[in-house]
Amino acid sequence: MKTKQFLAMIALAFLILTITGCTTKSWYEGVKEGAKNNCRSQPPGEVESCLEKLNNKTYEEYEKERSGQK
Repeated sequence: MKTKQFLAMIALAFLILTITGCTTKSWYEGVKEGAKNNCRSQPPGEVESCLEKLNNKTYEEYEKERSGQK
């Protein structure tokens, strides 16, 4: 059930961002925020461990890594 909710949230975020014509950076930040919201909806004992597993890179760090720059 949680997986379906998570996928629905991601799909909704993607749709909204696509419709509004957001930049790649905005899309990246939106997906990160959606993942945080998903963690916050977990049972109380699992919230912290979920948040710790998330990607905390800035968009700039992500782009450097993605393009192979150091």
